[in-house]
Amino acid sequence: MAHHLLQSSVPPPNQIDLKTWNKIIKRQVVQGNTKGAFHSYQQMQQSHIPDNFTYPVLLKAVSNHSYRHIALTLHAQIAKTPFHNHMLVQTSLLNMYSSLKQIHEARKVFDCMQVKDTVAWNSMLDAYVSFGSLDVAVQVFDEMPQRDLYSFNIILSGYAETGDVELARKVFDEMPERNVVSWNSMVMACGKRGDVGGARKVFDEMPERNVVSWNTLLGVYLNNGLFDEVVVLFEMMRVEKNVLPDYLTMTTALSACAGLGLLEKGREIHVYALDLGLASSTHVITSLIDMYAKCGCVDSFLIVFYKSKVRDVFCWNALISGLALHGYGVVALKVFDEMLLRTKPDDITFIALLSACSHSGLIKEGQALFESMETDFGVTHRMEHYSCIVDLLGRAGFLESAYTVIDTMPFRPGRSVLGALLSACVNYRDLEIGEKVVKILLTFEGLNDGDYMMVSNLYASCDHWDEADRWRAMMNDSGIVKTAGLSSIEIGNRVHKFLAGNMH
Repeated sequence: MAHHLLQSSVPPPNQIDLKTWNKIIKRQVVQGNTKGAFHSYQQMQQSHIPDNFTYPVLLKAVSNHSYRHIALTLHAQIAKTPFHNHMLVQTSLLNMYSSLKQIHEARKVFDCMQVKDTVAWNSMLDAYVSFGSLDVAVQVFDEMPQRDLYSFNIILSGYAETGDVELARKVFDEMPERNVVSWNSMVMACGKRGDVGGARKVFDEMPERNVVSWNTLLGVYLNNGLFDEVVVLFEMMRVEKNVLPDYLTMTTALSACAGLGLLEKGREIHVYALDLGLASSTHVITSLIDMYAKCGCVDSFLIVFYKSKVRDVFCWNALISGLALHGYGVVALKVFDEMLLRTKPDDITFIALLSACSHSGLIKEGQALFESMETDFGVTHRMEHYSCIVDLLGRAGFLESAYTVIDTMPFRPGRSVLGALLSACVNYRDLEIGEKVVKILLTFEGLNDGDYMMVSNLYASCDHWDEADRWRAMMNDSGIVKTAGLSSIEIGNRVHKFLAGNMH
């Protein structure tokens, strides 16, 4: 009886008015139920004609490649209605094509618009910036009859992404008003250029900061290898308490701890993430696994992984990489089998697996994985995969096979691949194959200190001392200085660094 009453309380489709249908469709789109929204759209058409409120919502729902075919069909349907010239519908179409990276179709929609407001101009401007066509974006910006704060921020973000600090600063100085987004873009512009000091100066001058401001500067420090500065800035953020960290803040701080080997600070951040409810984020889980792995705590990263309720491909990859790092190749392969029952591997998965096989001497298993990547999993071989398989074969002494891999690669071998084989030639004192690798290395525009030292070591390992000395002399004559070795130790939550040869 109760079930019958519940059913009868819901009006049949033909008794729902257009306004209510639009609300139903919008709610389903907001909830991520795109299929449900289009089912409602089909039911609606039995008694009502969709209007200018219906189409923008549906166009937003299909603005990703998963629904590309539906998006094109929807555009064809709109073209047959009186609403195809409606400004809101046209702007939504423009944004849809922009999201699908179909910039020419977006421009066609824009050019067909009889009336273009600032929102439409900004949409076109944003489309070109997002597509990477900054030169055309500048033309659109210059042609705009009116600009608002959003217009300036779009073009500023374009310059920021390319690291063009001079033009970014020019736009920034010309802005009639600025908000926190404008300042964040200037921090990013300096960071992309590698001007860490400039990024910090802009950050310190900001009248207000949000979590993106902090994350942007933290990212600048991290990308420039200034892990100490990441930790210091993170602590400053905690002390100020004006802005709460988000998952990206945590992942950046944990990555710095991983780079420094700061285990105790990493544990402290782990507790802090738990307190803020951020430890369940897959991004944070991945960073925690990576941090504990690089700090040598196998038990800790296993606990983090198996206690997590949600695991994406990045979490699985971090786990396999951690096991590879500590020589647990067989366990890594078992984890991979477990992974396949739950999620699809990607290119990073196979880099981790091949690395695990290499460090554990699992030759056949590594070769089988390399061969199955494209055929069984649809993952294309990248340079990193070739480096791993060459390293795997080289470590095991199969130098001829490793050279054959390099010789038959579908693209020019990079330094990482050649370095892996050259290192193996040094270990096995194989001058014949080593010299073949050196010949390929010499086709590069310039050798670095690592290349010179590796070649010198090759000749030294084979007792060709004159040739070894000649290569060292060539390095000195070219003005290249060997990078000094660096060691670090954590004492009292601080990292102390020592350069090779430092007696103080």
